[in-house]
Amino acid sequence: MGRITPSFRQLYEEIISELRTELQAALVDLGHKGAFDLLLKEAWNPEQAAMGNSTLPTISDKLNVMASIHNRKLIATLSRELKEKDSQIQELRHNITTLENKLDDLAINTEHKKEVENQEPQ
Repeated sequence: MGRITPSFRQLYEEIISELRTELQAALVDLGHKGAFDLLLKEAWNPEQAAMGNSTLPTISDKLNVMASIHNRKLIATLSRELKEKDSQIQELRHNITTLENKLDDLAINTEHKKEVENQEPQ
C-alpha cells in the first residue's frame, strides 16, 4: 500500500486544533487568548491558500511568517494613523497660537484705547 500524504488543509486544521487545546487553553492572560483568536480570524484563516502554496517546511513556520506579516500590516496602519494625528495636532497647535496672538493683540489694543481715553481732556 502507498502512503497517503495529508493535504495542507488537513495539517493546518490539526495544528490549529492542537494550538487551541494545548496552548490557548493553557494561557492565563485573557488578552493573549483574545490575541490568539484574532490571529486565527484575521491572519491565518484568510490566508490559508497563501500558506498552502508556501515552500516553508512546516505548518508552524507558515503560521509564524503569516503572523509576522499581519503584525507588520498592523504596525504600518498604526504608523500611518499616528502621522495623521500628529499633523492634526500640529495644525491645531498652529491655530491655537494664531488665536493667542490675536487675543494678545486685542488686549493690547484695548489697553491702548483705555490709555488714550484716560489722557483726553474732559
